[in-house]
Amino acid sequence: MKNLKIHFLLFAVIFFGSACDKKLPGSLSYPFRIIPQPQKVELLRGKGLDFGKLTAVDISNIKNRPVMGEILSNLTITNNKANGVLSLIIDPELGETKDPEGYVLTIQNGNVEIKSIGEAGIFYGCQTLEQLLEDARDFNTTIPACRITDYPALRYRAVHFDVKHHLDHMNYYYQSIDRLARYKINAVIFEFEDKLGYIRQPLIGAPQAITIDEMADLTEYASERNIEISPLVQGLGHATFILKHEHYAQLREIPEKRWVFCPVEEGTYQVLFDMYKDAMDATPGSKYLHIGGDEIGDIGLCPRCKPVADEEGVMSLNLYWLNRVCDYIVENGRIPIFWDDMPLKQAGVYRTTYDPKVNAEQAAEAWEEGEPKLELLIQDFPKKCVYMRWNYELGRLPGNIKALEWYKENGLPVMVSTAAQTGALLFPKDERTGSMTDGGLIAIQSFLQLAVEKDIDGMLCTAWDDLSPHFETYWRGFIAAAEYSWSPESRSLEEFDEAFLQKEFAILKQDYAKMYNMLTEAAAFWDGAFMRKGSRTDIGNALVNLPGLAHWVPEAEKEKQMIKTDFSDIVIELPDHKNPGKWTKQYQDRLTIAEKILNDYQKTSKIIDTLYNESARNRFHWEMYKSLNDFQITAPRLLLALKQCDTADENLFNEGERNVNAAIEEFNASWENLKSVYSATRYISYPDNYVADRYFHFASQREDLTWMIQVEELMHKRIQEWMSEIN
Repeated sequence: MKNLKIHFLLFAVIFFGSACDKKLPGSLSYPFRIIPQPQKVELLRGKGLDFGKLTAVDISNIKNRPVMGEILSNLTITNNKANGVLSLIIDPELGETKDPEGYVLTIQNGNVEIKSIGEAGIFYGCQTLEQLLEDARDFNTTIPACRITDYPALRYRAVHFDVKHHLDHMNYYYQSIDRLARYKINAVIFEFEDKLGYIRQPLIGAPQAITIDEMADLTEYASERNIEISPLVQGLGHATFILKHEHYAQLREIPEKRWVFCPVEEGTYQVLFDMYKDAMDATPGSKYLHIGGDEIGDIGLCPRCKPVADEEGVMSLNLYWLNRVCDYIVENGRIPIFWDDMPLKQAGVYRTTYDPKVNAEQAAEAWEEGEPKLELLIQDFPKKCVYMRWNYELGRLPGNIKALEWYKENGLPVMVSTAAQTGALLFPKDERTGSMTDGGLIAIQSFLQLAVEKDIDGMLCTAWDDLSPHFETYWRGFIAAAEYSWSPESRSLEEFDEAFLQKEFAILKQDYAKMYNMLTEAAAFWDGAFMRKGSRTDIGNALVNLPGLAHWVPEAEKEKQMIKTDFSDIVIELPDHKNPGKWTKQYQDRLTIAEKILNDYQKTSKIIDTLYNESARNRFHWEMYKSLNDFQITAPRLLLALKQCDTADENLFNEGERNVNAAIEEFNASWENLKSVYSATRYISYPDNYVADRYFHFASQREDLTWMIQVEELMHKRIQEWMSEIN
């Protein structure tokens, strides 16, 4: 009798939800979850719907059957109004929502009806129904009779594909489009750099670049799923992928630097306009073209520019370029988007948008002084464009809020840009400390909530490739952006993680955030584990004006650029056999953290194995996580093995030496596995005829994946030499 009572209680928890599972506004009873959370859900009288009972679709009231998911695509077409029918209806007079992406989904007595004023709304209603049917199937329960009224908070909901340092396989991009559509993302900004096969400037495209026809096919595929792909073609700055070629050397502002075009050289515009035209051909039917426009620097210095800069100021050169390219884009039927930091910097208010040390009073003073300057500048800025206000950590800083308000007050189109990834290796960061330096999901949630409060037109969730984590690691951030751009006040971050696991993997419960924080802590430790100071990424940043950390660059290039060639001093020294214990004392803090990371690894590896085994779909996600986890743990293991060598006892030293060799062998095995997992979705090396594009981004340092392990190469070489000397 006691066991029977326990089983009944377990059933009640699974079906109705536990006491700690609060029911969200617009939500159904647990275990039903929808991402993004719908705006309104009403429970109705009558029977609901069991999985497998929906058998046909009536499309007599719409022009075309929408693209459907795995479950709904199996429905046959019918005009019969019997039970088990999904009816799709375009209703221009629909009163509940006038948004073309909005819909009303009604489930009652075994039938389903989806109404909308537009085809996009019908498509999104089907995506919601697909998620409900998945839950009914995965958890063997009935969808209750209900009516869902739903519509987005933000009109434009985009994510960023940045391929500057790598290229994924085309089938992965197609899979990604399906995945984004499922969560009602309706746009992609595709940052090509040299990964598009330009026809009008063929030298720029990498040997393995996506062809214009291939990209046009992907754009059409996305459009059928209500996703618009628009290109991002870097322009005045960020131009190393173009200016690295000697053919374009005369277009450089500074002959020995490849970062920025000369803005008064007419050849600059011939090249950019050709690239814009190819990018538009590759993305037919799309509305926007993002021109970048940030972090320009180093103009007004060449003989062509200096007279203009001396007479009219450097900003006049920026504006000349900006108006030229925007005019061309508008003439060709697109709307330009550009990062908005240039005018904010010139007006002296930019710091207020990102620096937490600037308080509200100081921000107000800066804007009081800077706003007149900004208004003068804006007179010369193109009006037919979108200002992209980007903030990846602190969207609610007073200056950032003021910037959004200023754009709206002056009638200028503005969107916000947050980030799934900024500058972290292996895993994007996700801090939930409540501090003023939070990033990750909390920054996404906060900034998108602010965007809705300020009636902003749209958002872009960026995924920067500077340190080139695997694209699979971005998805939690992408889906969070989908959630909070559609329904900004829906779930807490903890509730979102539960929904994320359920929708992506059909897993009901798991403390994802705790595990993820342990993974990112281990990744941060790996980053600097063998460095005397700082992290491996600091090396590239310190050489911002050089091609980068380059002990592998050809000798002639080293001599030409005066690049540092001896990097032996960047990694830590090794135990001194003549002074046992000194090394351990010197690195005690680091060794203590290594022991903690190793202990956490025992937990995270078990959790990842459990997640993999319990997942009903998307198991590759956990394969990637496992390979990264196994890879990063090799650093603390090697350090702890070296600690064993820090002894005068010969037997203990020999045991430590064996463990050092074992740790290096473990690294080699994990590295081979990581490359294998990466290569399942991305190209992990460039062809031999690729022209190197090296600058301070760490992921640009080599033409294969070994840019990740250059510190390990130095460290392992030092260990080999150290062992030879001892033995």
